[in-house]
Amino acid sequence: MPMKRFFLTLALSVFWLSACVEIVYLPLDTPTPDGGESTPLPVPSNTPAPIPTQAPDLGVSTEALQGLTISLWHGLDGSQARLLAQMAAEFSLTNPWGITVQVRGWENLSALEEAVRSSQTGEGLPEILLSMPEQALAWDEESLLAEMNPYISSPEFGFTQADSNDFPASIWRQDEVDGRRLGIPAIRSARLLFYNVSWARELGFEQEPQTAEEFRKQACAANAIFRQDADEANDGYGGLVLDGDPWTAYSWFRAFGGEVAAEGTFDFELEENGAALDFLSELREDGCAWLTSDLTAYHHLAGRKALFITGNLSEIAAQNAAILAAGSQDVWTVLPFPGTQRAVIAYGPSFALPKTSPARQLAGWLFIRWLVSSENQTRWAEESGFLPVRFSALDLVRNPSMQWQAASTLVQQMGNYPQLAAWRTARRILGDGFYNFFVLGLSKESVLAEMQKTVDQINAQNPQE
Repeated sequence: MPMKRFFLTLALSVFWLSACVEIVYLPLDTPTPDGGESTPLPVPSNTPAPIPTQAPDLGVSTEALQGLTISLWHGLDGSQARLLAQMAAEFSLTNPWGITVQVRGWENLSALEEAVRSSQTGEGLPEILLSMPEQALAWDEESLLAEMNPYISSPEFGFTQADSNDFPASIWRQDEVDGRRLGIPAIRSARLLFYNVSWARELGFEQEPQTAEEFRKQACAANAIFRQDADEANDGYGGLVLDGDPWTAYSWFRAFGGEVAAEGTFDFELEENGAALDFLSELREDGCAWLTSDLTAYHHLAGRKALFITGNLSEIAAQNAAILAAGSQDVWTVLPFPGTQRAVIAYGPSFALPKTSPARQLAGWLFIRWLVSSENQTRWAEESGFLPVRFSALDLVRNPSMQWQAASTLVQQMGNYPQLAAWRTARRILGDGFYNFFVLGLSKESVLAEMQKTVDQINAQNPQE
């Protein structure tokens, strides 16, 4: 497809798309599967913001909570949606205020967004919304959300400082803009590299790649195996399977010191972003990275056709199933993206409180506070395969896989991602442009320029996006 036609199609369709979210961080000393250690790197401060000492006036008494029925809207599906409904029923039966919670699930996040949009003035909104942080930014621009700082700092109903310290600071700050708290993190996943440790060891590599050059050596060594036989059709296999996930693209950019947003706007055309594209393009030209027409790449990692693929935490189970189906005994793990620094993208929904009434907002807050307790965070993590948003819940998860454990050691180092409502649109443009960079053989300058042009045009047509 010609590049201009591709971006025109994207510009017409991207407004209606939505997806999950992610973050960037530099890891601590992360144990490798054979007991070695990765290189320690500088880490950002993880000191949570102190809870205000002044007691807020919530404007409501507990008597006003008695008999209230509130609702929560979400865009989850499958087991997470069922778990959320189950927990709402449990809270309704056991909470001391007599609050009843009704849960309504929409087909996806786009449907949830449309339902909120159709409410217009907010009179028909639920008491709780579970959505992505950047969506909350858009709703805040429409003055639909109540600030949550007064509830957090309430002596009777809020968090203690110990509670606050139990949230990884980087995740906690995702829902905070200029000191105003628009949400409470619910659960988090992460975009990571999946790495066949056993095959790497057989290729002579005792440590996971820490830098771009080390990654190149391992990917190209895997490819070299296929070049040794007489079958020319398999000469492109062995290294990294490329994909068009937006968080894969953003992870590689951040690994090379790049970024896509600054000072409240988007800027794709940074030199560091181009350096990431150069690195991956050279990998592909050398046969050390390749594209697949398959919907998933789990079997390529399991069958040793790829040393590296990318995936998120919810895909760990699928990758383990592929290993089992292949009859393989290979050990694999998850890694940050290596470049000039190591980076990972994490993402997940947060709870927000629409403006309703003082009593209904407090009732909504009390359910949110209960949902993010360590016990309930543990249940949610076990059901979803995602990471809990409290340190105390990490050790409570039962029978975690070794890959989940490896990811959990990275929680403290998670950073932030663009805190812009328009990130909902920009990340789609990033992912599609990144993938077509490889499919269409575009130059880095042209693809970054077209990404920038497209996001500027769409944002100009839809300012709230």
